[in-house]
Amino acid sequence: MSTFEYKDAVKKLQEEGHISLLDFKSLAYEDLDELFEEIRKWCVYSNGKPEKLKKESKKDKKKKK
Repeated sequence: MSTFEYKDAVKKLQEEGHISLLDFKSLAYEDLDELFEEIRKWCVYSNGKPEKLKKESKKDKKKKK
């Protein structure tokens, strides 16, 4: 399992405003797919404000239930 996860990617985007390709490469496919979908929504509906990115992934929400 990779050490870099969805929540780490979101945190990095919020703090630094960018994420490296190496970080993308280390994400699991599920996390990568969800992150791209979230970035797409974030750019369209949130005007690119970093604080509006969802910090919790769908996978983490399922684990809590």
